[in-house]
Amino acid sequence: MTTMERPLTDRAYHRVLATATRLAVEPVLGVRFVSRARWIEKWWQRPEEQREAWRAEALRSMLAYCSTKVPAFSELPANGDIDLTELAVIDKQMIIGEPDAYLSIDHERLPAVEKHTGGSTGDPWNYPLDRVAWAESYAIQIHRFEQLGVAYGDRRVTLGFPTSLGLQGMGAQKRLRLAAERTDVSLCGFEVDRETSLNRAIKASAMGASMWYGYASTIAAMASAALEARLSLPGPRLIVTMAEPLWPNWKDDIDAAFGSRVVEEYGCNDGGIMAHRCAAGLLHLADHQSVVEVLDDDGQPCPEGAEGDVVITNLHARHMPFLRYLVGDRGILGPRHCPCGQPGRTLAAVTGRSGDFVLLPDGTELSPVTFFNPFNEVDGVRRWQIVQSTTDAIIIRIDPRPEWNDSEGQLIREWVEDQTRHQLRVEITTDQPLEITSGGKHKIIVRRSP
Repeated sequence: MTTMERPLTDRAYHRVLATATRLAVEPVLGVRFVSRARWIEKWWQRPEEQREAWRAEALRSMLAYCSTKVPAFSELPANGDIDLTELAVIDKQMIIGEPDAYLSIDHERLPAVEKHTGGSTGDPWNYPLDRVAWAESYAIQIHRFEQLGVAYGDRRVTLGFPTSLGLQGMGAQKRLRLAAERTDVSLCGFEVDRETSLNRAIKASAMGASMWYGYASTIAAMASAALEARLSLPGPRLIVTMAEPLWPNWKDDIDAAFGSRVVEEYGCNDGGIMAHRCAAGLLHLADHQSVVEVLDDDGQPCPEGAEGDVVITNLHARHMPFLRYLVGDRGILGPRHCPCGQPGRTLAAVTGRSGDFVLLPDGTELSPVTFFNPFNEVDGVRRWQIVQSTTDAIIIRIDPRPEWNDSEGQLIREWVEDQTRHQLRVEITTDQPLEITSGGKHKIIVRRSP
């Protein structure tokens, strides 16, 4: 539905909300997210050489700022004139170990929001995120969702997320903002059992929202439960999955169950990255938000199509800057020019967390992408997980569909044995529950020390 096809009452509400946000909310918060969304729209309309010049100047300005304001980067040239690749890569543990070194000396006068991540690693971290950087991420979402047919102020439902996101865990200001933006958070929670998922799907469908936004595993579980119950549940115009990779069989279920357009979002607040997958299958990066690198094990840039560590330099966060920050994800760099026609840089895939690998006795490490094919080819697997507790064996946990049978188990076993070069004993079980992280995310590979 285009803006002109929307009911007049909705179009009027959007205009009033956007105007009120710009005039009243943005000045109070000290950041511009609706206004910035309009800027982003115009930024992408610039010629490529102008966008690249803007990025270069934004990076130079950030490096110059850090050289005089952030102790950890005091050796940078004061004018910011340095090749980014000359800087050492930093990670979360380095910042946790010496937090004052990575805070701006002006941080007390730079507004920030308190963020928390348990992430896929389950390693909790509370950290300050510059409000300007927060607003940039929010503006990217507003802009991208509008491109996909969902306007700022359209009704939306959030799914998954910790229950602390519910209204009982919010202050009055956030409650008011979500109410004005018509965002419902009543269906938060990590439970993905069939009964809970079916009830969640029925309630979400009945809300008549324009968009569902939530954990990929949560929405996939809703879809699977609805299909198994043979219920026809109308979905929203748009479903955006986040927090976890959207596996092909999950997307197939969501398509079949709800008939909605489904788009995958990749993002992380620490560091600052936001990307959305296009119809051609690539994740389009927000070039105005950050500089994204994919590095090999030697710290060198990966060529297009090669897997490596995702490293980010945020162009906006000054309260606690993130320069060449190792976010902990593994990714594959995509082509610069996408067949879909959208401009800008891309990632072909995010393949998992840096610590997510199967270890062979000969020392070889195998990433999750090694094992995807058989699980995507069979009909009887709802979700799966590989657990390695010893150096010579793995257990493959299967959450089965009714279609699951022994021949599918045999196909998976043979594939995994081939990929692991027959160095590991492979056990398949449908009786063990799958584990999730403290952040509610579904991990593909769980490794425990022997």
